[in-house]
Amino acid sequence: MTPPAKSCSDKVKGALIQHWTVPDKKRPAEQDAAEKYLLTVCIFGKYMTLPWIKFKRWYLLVTSFLVQFCIGAISSWSVLNNPIDVLIYGKKDKGMAVNAFYISVGMLGTTTAIMGPWLERNGPRAGMVLGTTSFLIGCVISCISLHAKSIVGLYIGYGLFCGFGNGICYTSPVSALQKWFPDYRGAAAGFAVSGFGVGSVVWAKAYLPIIAWTSVPDLFIVTGCVMGVILYSCAVCLRNPPSSFHVGGLNIHGEVVYETQEESFQRGENVSIRSSLRYESATNLAAQEEEDPSTNDSKAQVKKLTLIQSMTSPDFICMCIMFFGNQLYGLIVLSKLSTMSTTLFGKTAAQGADIVSINGLFSFVGRLVFPLISDVIVRVFNVEHAFARKCLFLYGVISQIVIIAIIPTLIRNDSYTVFAVLVFLLTLSYGGGLGTIPCFLTDMFGAFNIGTLHGLILWAWSLGGVVGGLVFNAKYTAAIKNGATPEDAYIDSIYKILIVVCVTGSFVFMVRTNPRDRFEKGYHHSLFGKRVISIKPKDTTVNQNGSMQNEV
Repeated sequence: MTPPAKSCSDKVKGALIQHWTVPDKKRPAEQDAAEKYLLTVCIFGKYMTLPWIKFKRWYLLVTSFLVQFCIGAISSWSVLNNPIDVLIYGKKDKGMAVNAFYISVGMLGTTTAIMGPWLERNGPRAGMVLGTTSFLIGCVISCISLHAKSIVGLYIGYGLFCGFGNGICYTSPVSALQKWFPDYRGAAAGFAVSGFGVGSVVWAKAYLPIIAWTSVPDLFIVTGCVMGVILYSCAVCLRNPPSSFHVGGLNIHGEVVYETQEESFQRGENVSIRSSLRYESATNLAAQEEEDPSTNDSKAQVKKLTLIQSMTSPDFICMCIMFFGNQLYGLIVLSKLSTMSTTLFGKTAAQGADIVSINGLFSFVGRLVFPLISDVIVRVFNVEHAFARKCLFLYGVISQIVIIAIIPTLIRNDSYTVFAVLVFLLTLSYGGGLGTIPCFLTDMFGAFNIGTLHGLILWAWSLGGVVGGLVFNAKYTAAIKNGATPEDAYIDSIYKILIVVCVTGSFVFMVRTNPRDRFEKGYHHSLFGKRVISIKPKDTTVNQNGSMQNEV
């Protein structure tokens, strides 16, 4: 008897489940042998290797920095708003060019969310090649569109194609580094995204001279070629570790394994660091459920959650909302900072570019230092890894709320210097959130889920850029048309953003980092070591018909 044909909805559901499931893919021995060397590429399933330089994981830090350096150009977009508006519309402050930034950020986040499972299945090298190719296509479309004075073409080229390419290129090295550096997850996350801040500094200073040398449209060809060479070169270095990889007494999941000094030397490292605090993940979930939930936190067992379990967990949902609040105002300021400097404080275009560059430096410091501080907190105070990351986010939310509340007063009083200092401090927290979130996710949900979950949470980041940015822009434009001054229009929107940041930022308290709370049956939540929420699970019983039913 033939099985009944699947309905269309069943096929769609099955395809979605298959896409969001990352199988434990075994690598061929040929790949492991080839990737022992730095210069190796795979062409139609065959590995071409130059056995000149042995691969070391430390090369990935430089590679990731360069990738993020190129993508960091997106944070310098505010320098291009006025030149593009003047080129297309004949006057600056038209407010149309900035929408390309919002679309690009939205596409970046959407891409990382959707392509995360694909990236885990195909590896960071394939992701880099696909992302770089899309980025270059976007640069060509943007150049042609600006020559034709088409803002829609710019939205398609830079917004969609460059946004797609940036999204894949952004998350490819981050996912790989979290697997290669289980002993330095915070530091690896910081290095992985710190180049983004440096890129925003350099490109903000480079855009105007390049425009003066060529033209606004040709800027995209020049920068596209430079970035394309760098990104394609970095793709050669990027790779995932073999399944047997372990370092510093830890495997890629952060589980304790035994490593001899001889193995450390074979890997080309003279120092093997073992963390004083680590998670012990049991492979047998049934055995985990039988464990006494009162196990000491520093040795509490952490379940290996599937990707779908991780995506639907209340902790991940709260992290997305929390991250949205942490990034919202920073994204809006990044896209409008140069314009705010010239419009609200009467500064020149060059001075506007200067503040964008300095702001990018603070973004770099935040991305690098915040994850490092969380690693220090773990080792010095002997606390849970995830709890240390949570403390940094708590600081970021509180500091941003205070700064956002003060900024309207500074605008009214024309206090440019204090405004700039507070924006720099706010950007420090903004960058710190982006730098800390990869290791936070890895500590919470495991190394195999980091690519997809990081992509999904970047979608929350992009949502802040698209929704927050477009709404901010629309409200500002409407207020100006109704006769409001630029100062009043900005201040009114800033107060509305403050309310959103307060509400979404409060979700940081709902992220459970205590393994006892997370993995004990039911729902439990503790604050300061005491349980404040404890909901017992439903008991599952079998009725007389043999079907399952739940009883409270």
